[in-house]
Amino acid sequence: MTAKALQTIIPSGKPNGIKLISSPGWDGKCYIVPRQKLGELGTELGVNKPGLYFLFGKDGSTSEQLAYIGESENFLSRITSHSTSKDFWDEAIIFTGELNKAHVKYLEYKAVLLAKGSGRVQLQNSITPPENTLSDYDKVSVLHFFENIEFILATFGYNIFKSIDQSLSHLGTYTLKGKDFDATARLLENGGMVVLAGSLASVSETNSFGGWAKSARQTFLNNGDIALDGDNYRVTKDLTFSSPSGAAATIAGRSINGWTAWRNSSTGVTLDEGVRKTS
Repeated sequence: MTAKALQTIIPSGKPNGIKLISSPGWDGKCYIVPRQKLGELGTELGVNKPGLYFLFGKDGSTSEQLAYIGESENFLSRITSHSTSKDFWDEAIIFTGELNKAHVKYLEYKAVLLAKGSGRVQLQNSITPPENTLSDYDKVSVLHFFENIEFILATFGYNIFKSIDQSLSHLGTYTLKGKDFDATARLLENGGMVVLAGSLASVSETNSFGGWAKSARQTFLNNGDIALDGDNYRVTKDLTFSSPSGAAATIAGRSINGWTAWRNSSTGVTLDEGVRKTS
């Protein structure tokens, strides 16, 4: 794979400030804007041009990622209006460049279509915008622009265009077994873990078990994604976790190092060993 370079500028000089992302040979710009820094956006040069934007947040009850995709010829005023009309988001990511209205309409269509098809986020868009007509030349240019959008979003942890199947690593399946749990999972390219439906989880929990994994387990139980089945919990649908340890802890009902606990179904090597052998 060809190396890619990204340049990050933080105008305020503060780690949690607005980030301006650019790439050599690309005429676009990306602004990553924490919601609490929205007021600083108006001072940025070039911000008030046609562009595509994404709003990201999480469902407070399920921790599932939420997203909204939109376009605007004047996205500073549009983003500002969303600060009151949409309350779920905590980060906006905006892309602009040498784009006109037709370009950003096509980018919106492409982004919404792929995000809905991937099923990776709860998309807050109620409809998929229609595909507008572009010349062959413009379409090639806009699709190249979209490749950079996809790369930058994935770089900053927003893998919203590829389905789980497309995002799986090629390291096979991994199992986690104990006295009262027996789970199977796949590793994602971004280091996350997908626990497969049918896996068995422990009903019991240690006294020290808590934090995110305990909350996630309770949410899964409330949603029916994990259900009581005899002396165990059974996973009723594929569940995605941000880390192998989070997946392992939710299954085992205790704190556990997922990198050493998950073992390859065929070779028996730990996840950590398997990753190092393919690096």
